[in-house]
Amino acid sequence: MGVIGSKPAPTRADRTDSKVNYKDKPNVAELGTNTSGIELSKSIIDFNLGERPCPLRTPVTDNFTITNTNPTRIHFQLDPSHPKEFQLTFSPSSGTIERGKTRTIKVKLVVTSKINVNHKATVLIDGAPHVLTARIRCETGVFGVDPSGIETEMDAGFQVPSILVMMKRSLLVHDGLRSEGIFRLAGEQTEIRRIKETMNRKEFTDSNDLNTIANLIKIWFRELPTPILNALPQESIFYSSEVSDCVAAFENLPEPQKSLLSWLMDLLIQVASHSTVNKMTIQNLAIVVAPNLYDVSTSNPMEGLVMSQKCVQFFHNVLLWKIQRDGLGGGAPAAPNGTITVSAPSADHPSVTSHSAPPPS
Repeated sequence: MGVIGSKPAPTRADRTDSKVNYKDKPNVAELGTNTSGIELSKSIIDFNLGERPCPLRTPVTDNFTITNTNPTRIHFQLDPSHPKEFQLTFSPSSGTIERGKTRTIKVKLVVTSKINVNHKATVLIDGAPHVLTARIRCETGVFGVDPSGIETEMDAGFQVPSILVMMKRSLLVHDGLRSEGIFRLAGEQTEIRRIKETMNRKEFTDSNDLNTIANLIKIWFRELPTPILNALPQESIFYSSEVSDCVAAFENLPEPQKSLLSWLMDLLIQVASHSTVNKMTIQNLAIVVAPNLYDVSTSNPMEGLVMSQKCVQFFHNVLLWKIQRDGLGGGAPAAPNGTITVSAPSADHPSVTSHSAPPPS
């Protein structure tokens, strides 16, 4: 496993703000260094709820500070968010901060319907974006909860929540592993919410809506209180170019994260074994599934972009290792010496701009 600072890093002169050469393996400590002269006291706002569900139609509040360490005055702006499920507002929503001064920003959230989401809000400071994550958890049941607190069973040699086994069974029974674009194509949002509610009420038995079920598997992992790969040190994800480093980090995952990830990888490898029919190779699956396994909670957009890229690379490498170790088929091999293109995190979860890219280098 890589050690911070033990791998060569490019100089700042080698980089630009618009492009990062991922093959240069920039230093993880340098990546997190604040060079903008701006300090946000928090990158995650949880409204002091901890693991308690957010109440409906009742305001909850939190706050954070912006500190100006620049030699000149700065201007900040925060736009409110008003999706159908919640309203997120800031006070003050704009203003100036003199050099060396700190401004406290109050955040108010009102949720109107049950939702679990990590909402990405943008703080513009002198026109430059900084990302603030609002962690909103309102649902109760089998989504967004500690997996150790829900019913589990043995499947494929791993102790995992029964709801995952039920969703997998629906995919198998209805030939979902051969469905074109499975795990990539989005289900219909109204149906996703409806089936999710039946699962939370423990009333779900089966569904032949394959894209909805595949999306709900991703949503289950995305809404964990601590996403699977966040259980690893940041440098384990960052130094993901070498398969051996990724495997060492995977082997050090604690339980139940290791069993959950192993179960998911087994399912994805089964899907990829039908890639000539479903068009979903291991590489494509890594691109669309990995962002649900790691929460890029940082106020630095460039750091978020790099870590999104690295997360996909890490998951792809571990999947390839597992295929080779177990002698399994994982779909057609990808072309060597390419890159996977990942966009900066957007509104509510990380996004990927390429669904058929060459593998990470």
